Amino acid sequence: MPLGTGIRVIKGDNMQASRTSFKKWSLVLGIIPAVFLQLTLGIGPSIATFILSFTDISGVKGVPWKFIGLANYRELFFQQNSRDLIQVIQNTIIFCVAVTVIQNLIAIFIALALNSKMIRGRSFYRSVVFMPSVLGVLVTSLVWLCVLNPMDGPVAKFIGLFGLQSGFFKSNSSALACVIFTQIWMAMGHSMVINLAGLQSIPNELYEAGEIDGTSGWQKFRYITFPLLWPTINVNILLAVIGSLQSFQIILFTTGGRNMATQTLAARVVYYAFNINAGSGAAAMRQGYGAAWAMFLFVFILTATLIYVRAMKRREELT
Repeated sequence: MPLGTGIRVIKGDNMQASRTSFKKWSLVLGIIPAVFLQLTLGIGPSIATFILSFTDISGVKGVPWKFIGLANYRELFFQQNSRDLIQVIQNTIIFCVAVTVIQNLIAIFIALALNSKMIRGRSFYRSVVFMPSVLGVLVTSLVWLCVLNPMDGPVAKFIGLFGLQSGFFKSNSSALACVIFTQIWMAMGHSMVINLAGLQSIPNELYEAGEIDGTSGWQKFRYITFPLLWPTINVNILLAVIGSLQSFQIILFTTGGRNMATQTLAARVVYYAFNINAGSGAAAMRQGYGAAWAMFLFVFILTATLIYVRAMKRREELT
């Protein structure tokens, strides 16, 4: 073999090795920022919350704190009023189930409607439905506080024509329902967009084949749309479950966080840890106790998620 050919082969091998090494280092450098953010904004605060749940830290600058063992957990489960704990758990379950079911049912219906070519201006309607998700929690809360104002709000005036009245966010009987409605109105746009993406990924050939076989609209949905859209629905359900269990801003902005009729586990964490409308009493700035509630919330969310994932895996195995 000529000498020049051997040199070119060696150079080619070196260049290939350099490219491979460059790709590996590029991947490492690309992952480092994500790992750093996860450690500093995710895992780190979670570990700190777990540790602080065993302390009596108040969060007030200059106030000393110490480790108190399981005292916060004993107070959470045994020393506080058991009816309050049961009601908070009950509110959390009702809020989670209602938001998840209603939000996804409406989102599927709207996505089906806005995916139809028979509707003109679909992009405009999609933007309108998605707009509440862009407004943010504070703006959404202020909008519905005005709309559902029990004194002179438009809804109060309308139901007043029929001799009815309600305190809406101020009433123990209707506050939780109003909060659930507001949460659904704000978050439904995300579910709708995800469902639209799932619908648009279904091949049209399947519907054309169904039309040839004489399937009706309901049969198309039952045997084509729903089975192929189910992975998307599954993701939406899981996101809604986790999102509703973590939601506390809507509750704090609309009811103030003190109304036991609307307190969930997430709202309870913020109520104790950050002195939300707690005044100067026993609930004022007890971040150690709030951390214990946060760990209880974590276990609650983890359990609900694992149960749902297990149920979906079992369903897939049966089908």
